[in-house]
Amino acid sequence: MEYYHLALFFTALPVGILTLYGILKRANGWYYSIKFCSKKYNIPPGDMGWPLIGNTVAYFKSCISGDSNSFLSSFFHRFGPGGMYRGYIFGKPTIIVTKPEITKKILLDEEYLDRGMPDYMKKLIGLTTSIQEDKHSRRLTAPVKSHGLLSDYFDYIDRNVRTTLEKYAATEEPVKFLSTMNKLTFEVFMRILLGGEVNRELFDEMFEEITCLISGVHNLPINLPGFPYHRALKARRKLAEIFRQILEERRKHMIAKDCKEMPKSNIVDMLLSDINQDDYEDKRLSDDKIIEVLVLFGFAGFEPVALMATKAIMNLEKHPHFLEKAKEEQEDIVKKRSSSNVGLNFDETKQMTYLSNVINETLRLASDQTIFLRNTNASYHINGYTIPKGWKFFAIAWTVHMNPDIYVQPKEFNPSRWDDMEIKPGNFLPFSLGPRACPGSNFAKLQISVILHYFLLYYRIEKINPEEKPYPPENCLVKFKKLSASTDCN
Repeated sequence: MEYYHLALFFTALPVGILTLYGILKRANGWYYSIKFCSKKYNIPPGDMGWPLIGNTVAYFKSCISGDSNSFLSSFFHRFGPGGMYRGYIFGKPTIIVTKPEITKKILLDEEYLDRGMPDYMKKLIGLTTSIQEDKHSRRLTAPVKSHGLLSDYFDYIDRNVRTTLEKYAATEEPVKFLSTMNKLTFEVFMRILLGGEVNRELFDEMFEEITCLISGVHNLPINLPGFPYHRALKARRKLAEIFRQILEERRKHMIAKDCKEMPKSNIVDMLLSDINQDDYEDKRLSDDKIIEVLVLFGFAGFEPVALMATKAIMNLEKHPHFLEKAKEEQEDIVKKRSSSNVGLNFDETKQMTYLSNVINETLRLASDQTIFLRNTNASYHINGYTIPKGWKFFAIAWTVHMNPDIYVQPKEFNPSRWDDMEIKPGNFLPFSLGPRACPGSNFAKLQISVILHYFLLYYRIEKINPEEKPYPPENCLVKFKKLSASTDCN
C-alpha cells in the first residue's frame, strides 16, 4: 500500500507542476483577454507570456544570443503572417508589429501615439518632456543635421580619424576593435556636445559613465549591486552632476559674452539659447530638461556610429571584391585632387557614391536590435484591429530590412544592390522615420564615411585569436596594419 501511495505521489507531482506551469504561462493572456473582451476592442492573436515579466526575458535572451529574429519568428510560426501580435514587453501589454506598412504608420503618427520608452529606460535616459518641450528642443538642436554645421566640424572629424588610426597602427599592442572605435567617435561627439577642445580628464570620466549607462539600457532592469542596471543608475546621477556644472559655467560665459551675438555651434549652446518660438510660451528649457536631452545625445550620439563603422570594416574584409570596389572609388577621389598633399575635404564626401552604398547596406544588416516603441494615448484603429488606450507598439527595423519582397536575398551583404534601388518611405529605417527620426543621421554617415575613407586607403585589421567569440563579436582583439608604400595611393 505504501508503494502505491509513493507511485501516486510521484505521478501526480509532475502532472501538478505541468498544470501549474500551463496556468501561469497563460494567466497573463487570460487576464487581458477578459479585461478587453468587449465588442469595442479587437486585439490581434498572440502570447502574453508570464505574469509581470511577459515576453521581456525571451526578447532579451534573443538579443544576447545575437538572433533577435528568433523572438519574432516564434509569433509568426504560431499565429500566422498577420503582421500584428499581442505580447507583454517591458511591463506593458504590447502589439508586436512585423510588416513595413504598419511600422511606417505607427512611426508617422504623432497625434495618437506617444513615445513608448519603458519606465526603466526613462530612469536612465529621461525623456519626460511634454510634447511642446520635445518639439522645442528638437527645433533648438535642428542645426546638428544642417549642411553648415557638418561642414564646420568636418576638419575636426578628419584630423581626429587620421591621428587615431595612425596611433593604433604605430603600436604592436592589440586593441579591442569596437572599444577603440567607440573612443574615436566619442571624441568627435564631445566636440559637438560641448564645443572647443575636449578636456582629457572630462573625456575619460564622461566616457566611462556613458558607457555604463549604455550597458544598463541593454540589460535587464535589475536594480541590485553587481548588475549593469544598478551601475547605470549611478552613472546617470553622475552625468547629471557633470552636465549641471557645465550648464552653470556655460551660462555665465554666455551672459558675459552676450549670448545673442554668439554662434550656436554646439548642443549645449543650442539648448541654452533664448530664441523664442511662437507656439511655445517659455523661452528656455529648464536645466533638468536640458540634462535629459544631453543624456539622450550621450546615449545615441557615438556608440551606433562606432558600431556601424566597425561592422562595415568587418563586412568589407569578409568580401574582398566589395572592398576593392570601395577602395577604387576612394583612390579616384584622391587622384582628382590638385595636390597629393591636400587631405580629404567635405565636398569630396559627396562623391562617395559606392561608399554610401556600403554604409546603407551595413545599416540595413545591423538593425537587428533597432526597436521602435510607441504608446497609444487613445483607442487606436489599425489594420482591422482596435488597440486599447495605454497599450504599446513594438516594432523592429530588422523585420523590414530582412523582407525578401523589398531586398533580394536579404541576409547577404551586397552594397551593389543599392546602385539602382529606389526605396519607398518606410522600407529603410536605420534612423527611424518622420518627425522623431534621429537628428544626427547625416552627421553619423559623415563620420563613418571619413573613417572608411582612410581605412580603405591606408589600413587593414588583423584579428588576434580568430577562433575567439567575444560579445559583441565586433569587440574582438585586432591589430591595425598600415598598408605598404606599394599599395598606398599617395
